[in-house]
Amino acid sequence: MTTISHVRGCQPSSMLDYATSLLASNSTFTDQIHRMDRAVDAAMDKWQGEAAAAASARSLSESLAASHIDTAVIAIAEAHSSHGGVLEGIRTSLLAIVDLEAPGAGMTVSDDGIVTAPTVPLGSDVVVSMLLQSQLDAQADALEVRIEALLVQFGEGEMQAAQAIRAAQQQLDAAGSPGAATISPAVSDIISGTTSLPSDPAQLHQMWSTLSPADKDALFAHDNYIGNRDGLPVVDRDHYNRIKLDDELTRAEACDPTVSNRLIDLQAVRDTIEKDPNRMLMLLDTQSGAQTHAAVAVGNPDTADHMSVTTPGLNTTVGGAIGAMTQEGEQMKSTAEAQLDRTAGHQGETVSTIAWIGYDAPQLDKDDYFSEESIAGAIQVAQPWNAQAAAPDLSQFYKGIDASNYDDDPHLTAVGHSYGSFTTGLALQETPEGIVDDVMVYGSPGLGTGHDFDSSLDKLNIAPGHAYEMTAHNDPVAHMNRFGWSPGYMSEFTHLDTDATTTADGVVRQGASGHSEYPRSGDNGELRTSGYNTAVVIAGLAGVPGVLVTGDSAIQTGGIDLLNQLTELGR
Repeated sequence: MTTISHVRGCQPSSMLDYATSLLASNSTFTDQIHRMDRAVDAAMDKWQGEAAAAASARSLSESLAASHIDTAVIAIAEAHSSHGGVLEGIRTSLLAIVDLEAPGAGMTVSDDGIVTAPTVPLGSDVVVSMLLQSQLDAQADALEVRIEALLVQFGEGEMQAAQAIRAAQQQLDAAGSPGAATISPAVSDIISGTTSLPSDPAQLHQMWSTLSPADKDALFAHDNYIGNRDGLPVVDRDHYNRIKLDDELTRAEACDPTVSNRLIDLQAVRDTIEKDPNRMLMLLDTQSGAQTHAAVAVGNPDTADHMSVTTPGLNTTVGGAIGAMTQEGEQMKSTAEAQLDRTAGHQGETVSTIAWIGYDAPQLDKDDYFSEESIAGAIQVAQPWNAQAAAPDLSQFYKGIDASNYDDDPHLTAVGHSYGSFTTGLALQETPEGIVDDVMVYGSPGLGTGHDFDSSLDKLNIAPGHAYEMTAHNDPVAHMNRFGWSPGYMSEFTHLDTDATTTADGVVRQGASGHSEYPRSGDNGELRTSGYNTAVVIAGLAGVPGVLVTGDSAIQTGGIDLLNQLTELGR
């Protein structure tokens, strides 16, 4: 049995100090490993032949072993820190009772936690004395119950701490043992170039689930962008992409010419994911495009019941937009989950929203429309090239989310704004039916479905009744019909309102006007009507009567806008 003197003699705070010291030492160790890796990489640029191959293989082996040691040491530190914090909290609560509360009430406490109340002398009024004694005894019993519970908790906490530390130590022992970094023949073949990873997200997900940590680390060492592979579990994507982010940030800050021009983008990604531990880095690519590509999820798409992928349009960059898009996604997630919780049969369902800037969006210089960049951007935004180049990647991203989610058929919504809606439309045309369940677009110049009157939903692989659009007043882009009919002109789309209203949840929401306000919050901090509608679709609640705020087609809203403009001109 745990005694008070035992608890008093323990110093759980030393476990916290040890964890801090261990992490500091481990950081020095990993810094040295990274320096070694960079030195080897630099040498390999000039060194070829069998000896170079052998040195590279040895370096990879050492790097993998170091990675496993790093992981094990962190586990040891976390075991000391987390359990030390719990034990220190129990110890503080216990000693507060034993040293302050009980003596303050005139009571004594034995080492095994028995509390004895002071004896009330019998006075002239025996009944009063007995009642007072009874109250003191009851107070002592209550203190004793609390003390005994804390003693039990401390004892159990010590056992749990010992088990966790022992398990972490065994992990470290295994990391340092011969063969700890051994990789499977299948992964060896991939690294040697004999075979390659499956390109199909579902097949890749299946293969990845069979790999050991050493295998996964070896593939990351072989391809530092392994975290961008669609079909990998999002936890692993986030893990490897964060390592790559740290590496590229360090090199960019050191003026490495290969990434120095991406410093603002990399800093924006870092700041975005560090704001909330609930954010996950699903894509980071500074090399393949003219611009940096990134995707950040709010919540884990693999465990969520409902997911959305939002693709932005003109003038979007990672450095300028990933933070705001992720914040908008966070509010969209919160609003969607609030609607689920107030809907019978959907309470507790979860949502994950993803901001996807995975392509080179056209760019216009707002300060100089006649600059070379603006002229090139004007040409790009009027042409399908950028969207056509992005569509296969976005389609593959959809497939990856579907493959890695815990559910055999998760609910996925594709969201697109402006030129990003065109990109979304082209991606959906490459995505098999059943992967994406709903599509929501706003401010759309067209979805690449043409100007005929055939069924556009068949081309988009979306079931009837699951396509939604919003056209705000004074949004000229939504009336362009540049890349096929704008969705506001298509009868197969459900037209949703963007005007101010009080929605079914009782929240007063501001309207959206122009081309940019759709996903943004109003002055009251709540999503606008357009954002609320998007959240309802993402939550899969569009079919619940009275929840969506429906509106008019673009023909009607466009006509009203034109009439208002003519009226203003006539004044």
